[in-house]
Amino acid sequence: MRKLLLFCVLIGMVAVSCRKDFEGDINNQATPETYAVVDSVRRDTNNLLTTTVEARWWGESKKGFISGYEVSIDNQVTWTFTKDQKGSFLLSLPFGTDRGYLPIYVRAIDNLGQKDPTPAVMIFPVKNTAPSLEMDYSTGRRTSTLPAFRYYWIATDVDGPLDIQGIEIVLNDTNSTPLVIPGNSFAASFVAKITGGVFDTELNVYQNNRTIPFPVTLSGVLYNQLNHIYIRSVDRVGAKSKWATDSIVIKRPKSDFLVINDYSTKGPVQTFYNAQIAALGTGYDQFDSIISIVGDLPDDAFTIVKTMDFYKRIVWFSDNPNSTLGLAQLVTANFFQQGGRMFMVCEMPNEFPHNSNFFNFTPVQELVVPPAGTTLRMNVGELMYPHIAGSGWPILKSTAILSSARPFVTFSTPSGAFTYDSTCRANILAQNVSGTSAWTGTSTVLSKRIKVGTGKTDMILCTLPLNRLNGNNNVDSLFKKALINELEF
Repeated sequence: MRKLLLFCVLIGMVAVSCRKDFEGDINNQATPETYAVVDSVRRDTNNLLTTTVEARWWGESKKGFISGYEVSIDNQVTWTFTKDQKGSFLLSLPFGTDRGYLPIYVRAIDNLGQKDPTPAVMIFPVKNTAPSLEMDYSTGRRTSTLPAFRYYWIATDVDGPLDIQGIEIVLNDTNSTPLVIPGNSFAASFVAKITGGVFDTELNVYQNNRTIPFPVTLSGVLYNQLNHIYIRSVDRVGAKSKWATDSIVIKRPKSDFLVINDYSTKGPVQTFYNAQIAALGTGYDQFDSIISIVGDLPDDAFTIVKTMDFYKRIVWFSDNPNSTLGLAQLVTANFFQQGGRMFMVCEMPNEFPHNSNFFNFTPVQELVVPPAGTTLRMNVGELMYPHIAGSGWPILKSTAILSSARPFVTFSTPSGAFTYDSTCRANILAQNVSGTSAWTGTSTVLSKRIKVGTGKTDMILCTLPLNRLNGNNNVDSLFKKALINELEF
């Protein structure tokens, strides 16, 4: 049967011809025949196709039926089977070449497994387009950070996302050799490398959501200075996007002591805690402060965990248990496993659930539930005092009305890794429509968690605001007892 000459029109293209091959002799073989919608496409040199192209084809069988097709986009070196009669293909220009005429070969396969020995071929004039990349600040933009931070970006390529082969990253010097990570990267966490307890100028890089660092580090960190990070994408022919850049101050930790403020009102409370810590004496005045969890900490749990790894001692104070307890539960497991110790002061609003799962890592089993219509509070002059007289915990006096003073039940049964101990209680009032009276139920407001393996306290939690309990001018004694004697800061 003599091969037929076909005429077809491909929308948006000018087809040179629609036949598979030049006219030839009669072919009596029983193998299948393959036909392409176009043999080749002509375009003005200024109007070439992108390297992602659409192709269509069909086949005929003389003694059976067509069961599928094999397609090759690498000059018949490899073939990919499909039952479709069309497809979208990303063609590969040689490295360093931005345009060319690239073929797609298709051969039909019949129900007997016979393949067309003379595949149809389509020639596409294509031109590579350089990729683009921009920073993604949808989770916020930070101006300063501890040496564990994260960046997101959006890389695009009109030739198709698979055309992006790598992401190049440099720090402070675009003339330096870039760190190259895979082209499917959309984010990376950068974490200081510590050698012999010293923060060096290398950053471990964790691509996307991986928890194992990339084999090569990013060098050139300038601590306590403004750093410029540059990121760009590279496609399969070596074309590169423009550098996307951001600047950020990277702070070197002063010590292994971190103070975290999660109060809605920052200034006075921060001043109070800074003063109490400074009053502990020389050696306690070198600490890092996180004034805003949202602004100073990374936005993802993994990088926050890496931040916590820099520290062994944490003082964390808050009037927002949802934020504080939820985050602390999520990111401090490794901190405690590595021997970390924490003093947490977290006020409990009346509406906070009494049995929140956020308590699971603390000494708190649950908050006390007063009768319906009753709220628990403290007036000016009410006391917080030790469960056991002579235990070393001071008696504190309230200097303000505490509209929410929620005591709690301490875990009484060891968890296996920890035991627990109630240390301080308070004079709490119960208020309802009938008036105000002394609360006679459980009134524990400060407890500790003891690590079974060491027999030492590794966490203390207080649910009253210590900055409003210095009526006896002795709150510094509580800090000394908690931080030095109990937690061994």
